Amino acid sequence: MNTTNNSKKGFQFAVITIVTFLLFLAFQVLAANEKISLDFYRYASGFLMILVFTSSIIGFIFSVKGRKDPSSFKKIFGLIANTVLFLLFVVTVIVRFIDFQNTIY
Repeated sequence: MNTTNNSKKGFQFAVITIVTFLLFLAFQVLAANEKISLDFYRYASGFLMILVFTSSIIGFIFSVKGRKDPSSFKKIFGLIANTVLFLLFVVTVIVRFIDFQNTIY
């Protein structure tokens, strides 16, 4: 397999993650302005957040696999974007876990 393919895939998943996150924000604004129903917002935003989490994890894996590829804009952008989005995902999971633990005790 071509090693530069990992950097390209990491970049593609970073773009997918950013676009789906922006769609999530757009749905949030539409729901706040009552342009869409809350039921549609719940289902659509849940689906989009699952896509964001999945694509950020997959993109992070591809970016890490492509770390030895020659330097390019796509490689650096994919690595930075996927790392930031993956860390946001990890922090979100940790915060949710801490909140869950605090509600139990």
